Amino acid sequence: MNISILYGHPYDKSFNKAILQQVTAHLELRGAAVKVKDLIQLSFDPVLELKDLEAKFTKVLPEDVAKEQGDLLWADALIIISPVWWGGFPAVIKGYIDRVFTTALVRSAEGVYGLEGKRAYSIFTTGSSEDYIRTSRQKDMLYAANDNLFGFAKFADAELKLLYSVPRVTPEERQAMLLEVNQFVDRIFDLKPGEGESTKDSPSHLALVEDLAKH
Repeated sequence: MNISILYGHPYDKSFNKAILQQVTAHLELRGAAVKVKDLIQLSFDPVLELKDLEAKFTKVLPEDVAKEQGDLLWADALIIISPVWWGGFPAVIKGYIDRVFTTALVRSAEGVYGLEGKRAYSIFTTGSSEDYIRTSRQKDMLYAANDNLFGFAKFADAELKLLYSVPRVTPEERQAMLLEVNQFVDRIFDLKPGEGESTKDSPSHLALVEDLAKH
């Protein structure tokens, strides 16, 4: 099992970092080959520039994008570990998606889905309560973003776990959360592709199928 982890928190003593360390160790214990993409440490440039757009026509990708695409193709599953800031991804995560998930990789002009059948497991932390995240519609926005990205790319599974009120929980509650993320990523091993939560019946995926049928 090959697993790539996309990580986007700048603080080295954050709870996100503890999750990253826990998940990486647990995956390796279960026999996975793991590549960690610490975007801050990699100084990954999240800004989509003209060179990125030109690559659609020249077929010559920027070196950093080409490397990341190679690792995405290598992976059976992608795990995203990230805080929720202002209802969404930090800029470095969003920029990674903008630059690396290119149209040609996700769906070629010939209709080939390059990432089809892969699996996505996202772990997000928030400083707010579950009630606030729900009533403010941030939960809806996060699930919609997950749905649109991985549904369009035809991932077999697209699961999301939210951890709430992280700055205010007790040390014991944080330890319980770390056990929860172990159980969450265990689903990659314990379920077959397509047996987990999926975008295949989501509104955006059904709308995509309908749109493609018309064109």
